[in-house]
Amino acid sequence: MNPYKVLGVSENASQEEIRTAYLELVKKYHPDKYADNPLKELAGEKLKEINQAYEMLTKKQSSGNGAYGSSSGTYGSYNAGGNYSRPGGTAYSGPFAAEFARARSFINQNNLSAAQAILNSVTVHNAEWNYLSGVIFLRQGSYQRATECFGRAYDAEPDNPEYRNAYSSVNNSGRVYQNGTNGNMGASPCCDICSALMCLNCCCGGDCC
Repeated sequence: MNPYKVLGVSENASQEEIRTAYLELVKKYHPDKYADNPLKELAGEKLKEINQAYEMLTKKQSSGNGAYGSSSGTYGSYNAGGNYSRPGGTAYSGPFAAEFARARSFINQNNLSAAQAILNSVTVHNAEWNYLSGVIFLRQGSYQRATECFGRAYDAEPDNPEYRNAYSSVNNSGRVYQNGTNGNMGASPCCDICSALMCLNCCCGGDCC
């Protein structure tokens, strides 16, 4: 596979040009555009190819040696060996680490559609996948789906402080919301959801409310 041809850029393209082309293609082949469409599977395969091409080129540029080899740091804070740094100095290491790093970076930029497209291309729905999906759902206002995702992340890795804090935040917000719907006085559910989002800012950044 020629990653330059896949992304439609020249071999002399800058990292910013590559990134711009990548974002445009992610939007073009986003699964939501192909719902109930016979081309949905083809679009999904194309998106995987686009993600692979982008990863190859970001590794190549960061290594500076013109080879598609491993690097000491590619897009975002992705490191050799499939790890990327989280806030607080911890690091995720596991399947699809590069994809999760890119998804987290897009969430930082509040580019939720691009982040979701990357997660849709990942076949392993582990704790990290569920956590990042939960952040996206929460920012989109899908509170129930966010709670479910955070719950799965926490159940899979209860000792992970990032997952635990997210699950605790949405649970506390949910209890206030339920009290409000039962006619009890309390804080605004919207405010509590915003508080939960602010809690997640230390992990994924961006303006939430």
